[in-house]
Amino acid sequence: MSITYLFNNGCFTSRQPLFFALTFLILFSFACEKVHEDNKVLFEVNGIEVEVYDFESKYVKHLIETGKNDTKYERYTFLNQMIDNLLLAEAATERGYLDDPIYRSAINFQQRKSMMDTYFVDEMDKIIEPSTDEEIRLAYAKKQRKVFVRHLFSMNETDLIEPYQRLENGENFVDVANDFYSTAVYDSSAGYLGPISYFGVDDAFGDAAYSTNQGEYTEPIRSLFGYHIIYVEYIEFPGMLTEDDYQYRKAGVTSQLRLRKQQLVSNEYVRDLMGTLLVEADTDMILALKETIENLSSVQILNTTQNQEQQTDFWNNSKVDELAASFDRNAVLATYLLGGERVEFTFDDYLKWLPYLSLAESKTRTGASVGRGLRNEVLYQLAEKENYSKDDRVEKKVRERGYDVLSELYQRELIMDALRDTNSVEVPNSFRDRLVRNRQLRMEASYWKILAPTVNEAIKIKEGIVAGGIPESYDTYISYENKVVEPSDKDYTLVKDGLVGTAVVGNSVQEGWLIIHVTEREITEISKNTRNNALQNRYKVFSNLNGTVEGLRETAEIRVDTVLFNEIYDLYRDNDE
Repeated sequence: MSITYLFNNGCFTSRQPLFFALTFLILFSFACEKVHEDNKVLFEVNGIEVEVYDFESKYVKHLIETGKNDTKYERYTFLNQMIDNLLLAEAATERGYLDDPIYRSAINFQQRKSMMDTYFVDEMDKIIEPSTDEEIRLAYAKKQRKVFVRHLFSMNETDLIEPYQRLENGENFVDVANDFYSTAVYDSSAGYLGPISYFGVDDAFGDAAYSTNQGEYTEPIRSLFGYHIIYVEYIEFPGMLTEDDYQYRKAGVTSQLRLRKQQLVSNEYVRDLMGTLLVEADTDMILALKETIENLSSVQILNTTQNQEQQTDFWNNSKVDELAASFDRNAVLATYLLGGERVEFTFDDYLKWLPYLSLAESKTRTGASVGRGLRNEVLYQLAEKENYSKDDRVEKKVRERGYDVLSELYQRELIMDALRDTNSVEVPNSFRDRLVRNRQLRMEASYWKILAPTVNEAIKIKEGIVAGGIPESYDTYISYENKVVEPSDKDYTLVKDGLVGTAVVGNSVQEGWLIIHVTEREITEISKNTRNNALQNRYKVFSNLNGTVEGLRETAEIRVDTVLFNEIYDLYRDNDE
């Protein structure tokens, strides 16, 4: 069958925000609020309907994870990937993958997480009062402004006490910022972040910045990233606000404002909840767990739905299984009071939440990681008492996760079938030309990196490490052991050109400023035979996957609402302007 796709202008701009390091990753597309309210079906695959909201949320997540800009081609490609994913999931179901232990395990994990998430959102709805028209109008007005800011940033609140007192004594913010960031020479741009948008940054940061007058600064405030003193250097007001424009955008602003309120009160809700639990941690057992995690091997598994960054930073099945076999499942990590009874939080309970916890935090801040797992378990237990397993929203999330896992399992089977084929094949020149470039050398390296919001903060972190600081103590610390770094990898150039054994400050398009330290690096030339074999294997995999998907498409019933697809572009473009 043939499907015609019509495209106008993209739903996202290609501009990378200067303040991306502080962007709160809200995986929703509010620009298309009128479409989302109707929950309209964007496309359908063999009776499986995908609404605009579902497509937009996954697409935004895709852009964030890959660092790609939105283009007509990127959106078109992603839509087709979602269609192919559903087709492969259906084929996997027919091949009996519903009984696969990996699928069953993933579904069980998702069930627990979705129940916890949905319960938490509903609890927030009980706390948050509906926004008044006055509040929505104020948020709308703020959304139209552009605020230019500087900030002093630290992971430790106490670091801001002295500079805040200096500001209170009347000292110039730029002078204080130069001292705070220890600039080598006086820098007039010290602490400068540039323009931010009201809903485009961390909620606490945005609320503080947009509640401060031009030429004034805030008290130390806490964001998801650390602590800040924000200085408002300039406010750019819109030319004119109209009632028609407000009414047109009111629904979207209302949704954004609701989520902002939810985020701001959620941290307080969790703190209050944990305070009622009277948690008693077993320090010795947690330290033993930390040592066990640190001693895990660097085994990795093939995962076609995650990039290398994610596989390193988050627990995968192999890592979870290895840890599970290395520690006593019945070991009690902490106890807490729930419903008047003292409840044990065991290592087995912790394992159930590992796929959603940071591997880096589990290694370096095991106590905090256990705390997050315990928090999740408590919310899940509360959700279970309220019978959230039967909630429509939970069932939908579990179903969507099932499609992804089934597709991945079938793709893995197709890949292995292709790799087991020992016959020689002729690789088309078009395919060869795409892959041969930049693949003459193989680079394997061990290194770590620490992400930083600004160049000044990156320099400060580097100086702290040179002075004897511990890299693992930073929340954005990520390490790699014996990693094959491909030319397409975001760290490739920095690893290739970096000085071995020396921490250096660098910058990448995808991640911004960072400190990178290469401990080992080996670059070898790939022989012609090796290149040819690798090329043939890649082509076999591509051919097998592509051929299977094309065969499934030929017999599938696929419908795409191209008019609605174009409407999304127009709505988002109008909102962005």
